[in-house]
Amino acid sequence: MKELPFAGVRVLDLTMMWAGPFATRLLGVMGAEVLKIESPRAWDNIRTLVPQEGIEAPWNSSFYFNYYNNDKKSVTLDLAQARGREVFLELVPHCDVVIENYRADVLENLGLGYEVLKAAKDDIIAVSMAGFGKTGSERANVGFGPIIEQMAGMASLTGYGDDGMPYKTGISYGDPIAGVSAVGAVALGLIRRRRTGHGCFIDLAQRETMATQIGEAFVVASLRGEEPAHHGNRSPRFAPQGVYRTGGVEQWIAISVRTDEEWDALALIVGATQLDGLGLAERQALHDEIDGYIERWAAEQDAQQAMEQLQAVGVPAGRVLDTQNIHDDPNLAARGFWVRLPHPRMEPWRQPAPAWRLSEANPQLRRHAPLFGEHTRAVLSELLGMTGADFAELAALGVIGDEPVNPGVG
Repeated sequence: MKELPFAGVRVLDLTMMWAGPFATRLLGVMGAEVLKIESPRAWDNIRTLVPQEGIEAPWNSSFYFNYYNNDKKSVTLDLAQARGREVFLELVPHCDVVIENYRADVLENLGLGYEVLKAAKDDIIAVSMAGFGKTGSERANVGFGPIIEQMAGMASLTGYGDDGMPYKTGISYGDPIAGVSAVGAVALGLIRRRRTGHGCFIDLAQRETMATQIGEAFVVASLRGEEPAHHGNRSPRFAPQGVYRTGGVEQWIAISVRTDEEWDALALIVGATQLDGLGLAERQALHDEIDGYIERWAAEQDAQQAMEQLQAVGVPAGRVLDTQNIHDDPNLAARGFWVRLPHPRMEPWRQPAPAWRLSEANPQLRRHAPLFGEHTRAVLSELLGMTGADFAELAALGVIGDEPVNPGVG
C-alpha cells in the first residue's frame, strides 16, 4: 500500500467525548482529513472535563482531549443557528463522510438528518453512533460507556462469584469498541460507494457493537438456558488460575496452569511439592490451598523476575502492567510505540502510535489536537471561498468563535 487507506477522504466530524472521537482519530491517523465541528456554545465536553489548573485557555490543553483528537482540524459552527446550519450544509458537498454520536434525535431536530445531507451530496456516507440506535423503544435514551457496558450484557460476566455482584470494567470499554466498529463501517461505506456510486446511512448502535463482544455468553444462554457465571480470576477449565500480589506497591502476576506437567513445574517453584502429581479435578478441589502456596511465594518476588522464572519452565504467566510499566515497557519502546508530539500549549508527553502498521504507507501521528477554532477561517476560505467580511458576520452572530462561551468544568 503506497498511501494511507483513507488518504483523499474528507470527514465532517460531529462527535464528542470518547467513542466518536476515537473513531475519527483513527480515520485521521490513517490519512483522512477530519474537520472537527464544534459550537462556541456546545463544544466537545472532554476539552473541559479534566482541565489543567492555572493554565490559560485550559480547553486547549486537556490531556484527555488531546489524546482523542490529534490529526484533526477544528472548525467552529453553531448548528443551533440557521446560519450555522447553512454553512454546514455548504461544507457537505466537499466531504465524503459525516459522522456523529449524538442522541438519536439530535440531527433530525436540527434539520440535518440523512435525507437533508443526501440532498446536499447524493453519495454522502453518514454514520450515526447513537448509544441505542436510531430506531426502537430505547432510541431516545442517552448512552454513555458505563451504561452501554451494562445494557450490552458485559457486566453480567464479571464478578468474583462469592456475592453475585457484577462489576463494570475500570474503563468505559464500549467506547473504543464502538469507535473501531465505526471505522470499519466507514471503510465498508466507501468501498460500496466506489463500486456502486451510491452513498449510504449507517445506523451503528453502540449497545449492539458492545454485545458482539460476548457472543459465547449468548450462545450458552440460548442453547442451555444458563445464566452467566462469575468466575473471578479462576477458570472452569484450568487450575490453578489467578492473579497474585507480588512484592512492590500494587504489583501482580497472572498465572494459569493448563496441564499436569505445568502444575508439577509450578508446585516445585512455589514449594508445594507434596501436592505435585495432582490431576485437574484434584487441583480444582484444592484451589484455595494451592492459592495459599502461590500467594506466599509471590509476595516475596519481583513481578518481572517471577514472570520470567515461570515462563522459563513452561508455566503460563504474565505480569499485570500498570500505566507506568506500560510506558516503560522495553518491547513497546523498541517498536516505536510511544510518540511525543509537539504542542503549543503543553509539554510533549508519550502517546501511543497507530496500532495498525502498514509496510509502506507507515501511518504516524502527524499533528497535535487542534486548538479551539484553530482552522475555521482556513477551511471555510479554502472550501467555501469565504472572506474577512463573511467571518466578521459569522463571528458577530456567534456562529464561529475562537474560544468556548462560558466554559466551565465538565
